[in-house]
Amino acid sequence: MDADLKNETTGAGKRRFSLVSLITGSVIISFLMKTAGIIYSRLADGFFGRIFTAYDRENEALKNSAAAGLLTGRYRTAEERALKQAKPIKHRIAEGFENSVILGKIRGWLRGMLACQIKVYGLFLFSFALYTTIIYVAKLFLFKNAEVDIGVIVTLTLTVIASVAMISSRHTLAGALMGSGAACFFLFRVVGLRRETFEKAGEAEGRYNVAFIAGLIFGIASYFVSPVMILVGLGGVIAAYLVLISPEFGVLMMILLIPVAPTMGLVAGVLYTALCYLLKLVCGKRSLKFDLLDGTVFIFMLLMIGGGVVAVSGGSLRPMMVYVAFMVGYFLVVNLIRSREWLTRCFCGTIAACTFTSLYGLYQNFFGTVEKTWQDSEMFDEISGRVVSTFENPNVLAEYLIMVLPVILAAFFIVKPAGGKFLLALSFAATAGCLVYTWSRGAWLGIMIGMLIFLLMYSKNTLTVLLFGAFGIPFLPFVLPDSVIQRFTSIGNVGDSSTSYRVYIWDGVINMLKDYFPTGIGIGTASFSKVYPYYALSGIETAPHSHNLYLQITTEIGIVGLIVFVAAMFFFAQGAFTLNLNEQRKAKHMSSAVFCGILAVLAQGMTDYIWYNYRVFFMFWLMLGLGAAVRRVLESTAQEIYY
Repeated sequence: MDADLKNETTGAGKRRFSLVSLITGSVIISFLMKTAGIIYSRLADGFFGRIFTAYDRENEALKNSAAAGLLTGRYRTAEERALKQAKPIKHRIAEGFENSVILGKIRGWLRGMLACQIKVYGLFLFSFALYTTIIYVAKLFLFKNAEVDIGVIVTLTLTVIASVAMISSRHTLAGALMGSGAACFFLFRVVGLRRETFEKAGEAEGRYNVAFIAGLIFGIASYFVSPVMILVGLGGVIAAYLVLISPEFGVLMMILLIPVAPTMGLVAGVLYTALCYLLKLVCGKRSLKFDLLDGTVFIFMLLMIGGGVVAVSGGSLRPMMVYVAFMVGYFLVVNLIRSREWLTRCFCGTIAACTFTSLYGLYQNFFGTVEKTWQDSEMFDEISGRVVSTFENPNVLAEYLIMVLPVILAAFFIVKPAGGKFLLALSFAATAGCLVYTWSRGAWLGIMIGMLIFLLMYSKNTLTVLLFGAFGIPFLPFVLPDSVIQRFTSIGNVGDSSTSYRVYIWDGVINMLKDYFPTGIGIGTASFSKVYPYYALSGIETAPHSHNLYLQITTEIGIVGLIVFVAAMFFFAQGAFTLNLNEQRKAKHMSSAVFCGILAVLAQGMTDYIWYNYRVFFMFWLMLGLGAAVRRVLESTAQEIYY
């Protein structure tokens, strides 16, 4: 019987082997594989390969250039003397900060909070829920226009349930957190805190009166502020302390909150994280490094500042400050995310936030309400509406999704456990499905370009598959839905109101640039709306922006700004292609994915101003920073320990 089974198995193996050999050994496949190999070798050894894989050489050449040599040669000795003289000063500053009254109070507050029993916090929540309920019921009876808020009722109910469970606990806060697997995962794996801080926490006395009075005060405050916002504020205080300890956590929080947080909330988060980073930098617990890409981005940021200060309208100052604050996010990423652990956390956070956004968009499409504003209903009558998810515009949502979609695919290729691959497959399907229902043609075209480049960078066999798959292009109309085919083939059709609208605006902007291309008109819609009407063509007298990223950059900060931006993107591409030659599979695939996500949104920028939405602008620079951080973590010879 064993012999028969062996023979059957061997026979099946031979049959499978013969089938594979038949396919791979066919004349067509062999020809395509040889053709693909020639193309790859020509690209790698030719002009393309020499230019786009030269980032490390150019970066090193910049450091060793004649100009840099003169500076370092002139000042090296003096600089070393200055550093030796400044070293004690830096130590004194760091020691003074570490021993400051404020930091001491914060540390004491933390130790006291960790040492408190869980029942103390339960009593606080119960007191808060009790007096908030009294205030809320009183408002319903006193004010005739008051309406029942289901959100408040649910919040208070959950608060009471949580408080009762906490009052019955005998553990301290530190003990409860250490005994919870979820809490340990969040505090030690996500935030990156040290276990010693919790293990050394003692046990404080009751403080029940303080907890009850604090609940009373916050309950009375609910008369003026929603109880939901009070609890959110308390959570914000805890998050602020975690960022103070670990500024890297601030970067992760920004990545997670981009789809849902208001613009000014994100600005406040960036500035606070930057402050915490600077405090760590002063104490010598963080580093500051610059390379070729950083310098180019910094120059572009200076030009953005100039575009806000020297503008035709005073309304440019506010958008300029928001843009600069979000560009600071890039420098926070490249200087804070310096370990493999934090890179993993940030990429997981990026995928999680995108998945949530996509699922909500799919819910809108199938069960909720879709937007009907941004579409030509006469030309595309089969489209009932376009999803926006947590964003205000379907094109803006699409810009966010296409930056992350290649990252999800790369993570799927990298992750080995079957459970992880399954979750990533669901995330990819949800994101791709949501992207379809944005009906954004520019985003579709952009992600096709981005995915194509990513797959080509991922494997040399991709080109063979693409060459073979070209034979199936004529059959796509029989596979894809008519609505998708109609929408995609309408690209460039001036009969579409959206396309003709853009063409008219581009013509007007080109006329405007004849007068303003050296310096630009300033940042934001205020300057654009002030100047554009004088150059607009008949029919499109007003517009918020130029509907083209590159025209808009030139319009706002001049031709020099466009050149610097293109240079920054070129250096970023160089870094990705250079890293793709590395043998570290995970690093090069994730770097390629980030680059292709950026490439996809830059391609969409040909048909839309992708930075019109502040959150997309922020996401763009954070993703750029993550791509640069991958390369720097790989180059680092040692993992930095900060605490």
